[in-house]
Amino acid sequence: MRLSSTTRITGAVLALSATLVATAAHANAAPANEEASPTAKSGVSTRGAVGKYSKLINKSKQSNYTNSKDEIARCTAQTQGMTCMINKTASATRTIDAGFGLSRGAVAGSLNISQAKTQSVAVTCSSPVKKGHSLVAYPIGTRYKYKIEKHITTPLDYKAGTSGWKHAFNPAPAKVSCKVK
Repeated sequence: MRLSSTTRITGAVLALSATLVATAAHANAAPANEEASPTAKSGVSTRGAVGKYSKLINKSKQSNYTNSKDEIARCTAQTQGMTCMINKTASATRTIDAGFGLSRGAVAGSLNISQAKTQSVAVTCSSPVKKGHSLVAYPIGTRYKYKIEKHITTPLDYKAGTSGWKHAFNPAPAKVSCKVK
């Protein structure tokens, strides 16, 4: 027996409708023990839309952190017994690890820092340097460590997963560390 495409589509729609009715009935059923569900909220309709959100957790910060991965100025001695002097405005990189449901801007907002990719930094330092060696400047700022937790709401709140450790660095506008290398 051959079924026409209309008959097959109608059957599929009826099966889908039955599934949706069963799901809605299950969603409207009251739990056997309201207190057993820690995220159940009294007065909240169980007929809500499914949603998702992410948030920062386990946040910590370290002030006066030297970001030695971001060299912002260098003076190399060309002669013996030279004094290197750096006096300039440089651009330090603001790093923000995002993802796992959060944008760079959302993470920056949660850490209460700018989402701009760079920070203008005043660099002033000098030191005697041997020939062939350099005076190098690095930005100092605040380093943040955090995880991102992803949630799904149905309207109950379910934790869907947690990221590994993520980091951000927010350079200070007038702090640098200068080292002879």
